[in-house]
Amino acid sequence: RINRVAGKLKRVAPVAVRVNPNVEAHTHAKITTGTYQNKFGIALEQVEAVYARAARLPHLHLRGLQMHIGSQLSSVSPFVQAVRKVAPVARRLATQYNLQFWSIGGGLGIVYDPALASGRPAWWRRPQARSWLTAARYAAELVPLLKPLGLRILIEPGRFIVGNAGILVTRVEYIKRTGRKTFVIVDAAMNDLIRPAFYDAYHEIVPLTCRDDRPLARVDVVGPICESGDFLAKDRPLPEVQPGEYLAVMSAGAYGSVMASNYNSRRLAAEVLVHGNKAALVRAPQPLEELWKHERIPAWLR
Repeated sequence: RINRVAGKLKRVAPVAVRVNPNVEAHTHAKITTGTYQNKFGIALEQVEAVYARAARLPHLHLRGLQMHIGSQLSSVSPFVQAVRKVAPVARRLATQYNLQFWSIGGGLGIVYDPALASGRPAWWRRPQARSWLTAARYAAELVPLLKPLGLRILIEPGRFIVGNAGILVTRVEYIKRTGRKTFVIVDAAMNDLIRPAFYDAYHEIVPLTCRDDRPLARVDVVGPICESGDFLAKDRPLPEVQPGEYLAVMSAGAYGSVMASNYNSRRLAAEVLVHGNKAALVRAPQPLEELWKHERIPAWLR
């Protein structure tokens, strides 16, 4: 199909083929992408035949190879396994088709719990941090395997760069005590940050106003959307807060605003860029009129 489209445009399209190495990433089932049970890529045993076919198509230029085994990995072992499996094939393809690069994908995980503490160098000297995947450990294991290939190596460390740089700020609207459970109802919801509902993901939550005298209470932090899947935290120890206070939902920089929606006719939140003591509005709050701006009523319904 790419060859056909490129031909119509009188172009030669640079392409890379995604290979599936059939390696278990040991991450959440919804974000593992490199096994034969996933929909992605060409099976390792079939990829050389695909390159041979692509090389015969006149409007394709084979430039590289790509793979991606999953997201939010906390160990380097799956990366090492995948690179070792694919490297011999990559070497043969590079020689035969003069490939220039190999994109080995992304997937480096970040520390969601505890996000705040992990931002301090002292945390990384603690026992629980010693097994966590760092950029240095990632490079130390993979560079010796990749360097002999002589290819340009591309990586996709999106979450690793921005995940812990983003915070969702939300206002406490109500405190609801049922006698069996306490709900902290906030103005943010699953449409703003769907990861807890979609992946059962943990996001650290802290009050913006820090006070040592606050007692802890075990609560559910929930939004105003009309389903029970609308939560940011469940059964979470949290300093007692009052309506009108603000909470910071940490680690919202990756798969946060990009997965936001207008579900329940809710507007997209504003985004503010902070650098030191400077702050700038980089995306304005969505106007209410935008929710129906692109809707049309057919003439036969008027």
